[in-house]
Amino acid sequence: MIIDTSNTLPTREMLFADLFTQQPGMEGYLKLFGARWSGWLGLTPEEFNEMADTLSGDKLREALIELAETGPISMENFIKTLREAGITWSAVHNMDESGPTGTPLSNDYVADILKKYPGQFIAFSGYNPHQQVASLASVERALTTQGFKAVVFRPFVHGCYANDQRYYPLYSLCEKMGAPVWIHTSVNWMADISIYYGHPRYLEQVLIDFPRLNIIAGHGGWPWVPDMVLMAWKYDNLYIDTSAHRPKYIAMPDTGWDMFMRYANSTIQDKICFGSDWLSIGMTIKDVLREVDQWPLKDSVKEKFFYSNAARIFNL
Repeated sequence: MIIDTSNTLPTREMLFADLFTQQPGMEGYLKLFGARWSGWLGLTPEEFNEMADTLSGDKLREALIELAETGPISMENFIKTLREAGITWSAVHNMDESGPTGTPLSNDYVADILKKYPGQFIAFSGYNPHQQVASLASVERALTTQGFKAVVFRPFVHGCYANDQRYYPLYSLCEKMGAPVWIHTSVNWMADISIYYGHPRYLEQVLIDFPRLNIIAGHGGWPWVPDMVLMAWKYDNLYIDTSAHRPKYIAMPDTGWDMFMRYANSTIQDKICFGSDWLSIGMTIKDVLREVDQWPLKDSVKEKFFYSNAARIFNL
């Protein structure tokens, strides 16, 4: 049994949203991930790059949408892949990055997916600190009536650090309801945004102020892994997932993950969770799991990493 704490859905509304909307600043993500997503669109990386160079604007958007809707990673194939790989629960991160005036993808969209595929997904509602009242109401509705179990956000997109007071109403609600919060804690690839929005240090005051709020530090805090490991060791309510990084590099010396691998079998074994983002990084889930299996983890720790730690966080 495996719980994947970080993933999305292979749809134009979610996985390919950055390609289709192309909001300002996302050029770094398109450069890093666009060609990797080409396989899900039925293209080679070279074909994807040629299309991106040839087409622009609405023409490129419509061409990509058509490929996404007819490509090899349909929802039915996606569900089959999850089940064949032993993914008992897979995360659906519905980010709200609509800014002060925009409209996010409705949680109703994800709620319908939960109804169609019961017992397969853990839904995360997005939160927007720039539309606090409406966004908080949306989160509360998601957690109380729509089957969602958690909240997710990326501070760098909001232009706020994780300890910004505009997030505090959300933290208070989630602590009260026992809902964990997944927070992007790593570098970002936006062209005009500081990488330091993702530094683990900005989680610390939140952990102190909300000691019963479980926080999952998404993407493992890389490249500030020593800080991340120490904080997970110290704070009972902090967990780490290793999503969006290729597993073979996590186990490789001198890639910045040495501290994580050193203490995964001991002091932080109850604080680590499997997260993949396999769709986003352009790998198959089977290849991700095969590379994780090469990690020098004890069998008892692998069980915690893959399932029981996350099951405890999400009350499964």
